Amino acid sequence: MKRVFLIALVMSLPFVLSAQGKLTAYYANTAFGDYQEGQLIVDTNDPINRMVDFNESQFKYEGDESGGYYSQLIPKSQVTVKEYQMTPLPVELVRDDAIFVSNDGFIVAIFAAHAGEHGFYSYDDDFVPYYDAEQTMAHQEYYAISGVLKSPYDPEGFFFEEPLEVEDDNIKLYVDGAEIRYVSVDDPDYVRYRPYKMGFLEEQWTKPDDYDYDKSAYDLDGNLVTDLMRVVDIPTYLSIAYIGDKDALYINGTLYYRQINDENAPDSVCQ
Repeated sequence: MKRVFLIALVMSLPFVLSAQGKLTAYYANTAFGDYQEGQLIVDTNDPINRMVDFNESQFKYEGDESGGYYSQLIPKSQVTVKEYQMTPLPVELVRDDAIFVSNDGFIVAIFAAHAGEHGFYSYDDDFVPYYDAEQTMAHQEYYAISGVLKSPYDPEGFFFEEPLEVEDDNIKLYVDGAEIRYVSVDDPDYVRYRPYKMGFLEEQWTKPDDYDYDKSAYDLDGNLVTDLMRVVDIPTYLSIAYIGDKDALYINGTLYYRQINDENAPDSVCQ
């Protein structure tokens, strides 16, 4: 995949990064319970769980998993709170591709992708796959995200890959709470009440069962090398945002910094 990292061009781009909303993240500053030091506990992009200011000395972590409410009181002394300003990620900044790397070496790329001769397959009411001509046509030219993401539960991280939409000349990372099917914007007392814009990406497309899950569906030029299928199981979702003042992607509590004109940067995360 051809790399286009021209510092002067990027710095002269005629856009202003406007705010999309504030992201508040709560991290464990010491090991306790099931949490490791530095691990994200929850953030305000989480559609199921949240942190509530319970009293002067405690937070209340609470959530609702399939209708089952749960909660836990956590001393504020064990929590570090960080606030980030979410900003748009312009297509002009990404161009052909952009590589983002965390401080501990996890790599994610956003790049121009092409369906080419491969198709997108949906399922009918009987869960029989069919060639989805509309989705295939819509993905002749698009963007995708691909990389191994940091996980507190797996030292090697987990592989994630998904087509992306473009909206108003920006890579679409943000949705209104009302667009997420399992949250509420009507009942302030409901634990899933999210009446604001969220950095949220849910997996919608995956590779066929006989394709290596940990292998990219794209070649080095961003061309699909396999068909993609609608996700029918419980989808993976990410808390995601572009933090303009840090030139970094925030994904599930970790910052991945954009690499600019770095000769040592890897050619691609596509394998």
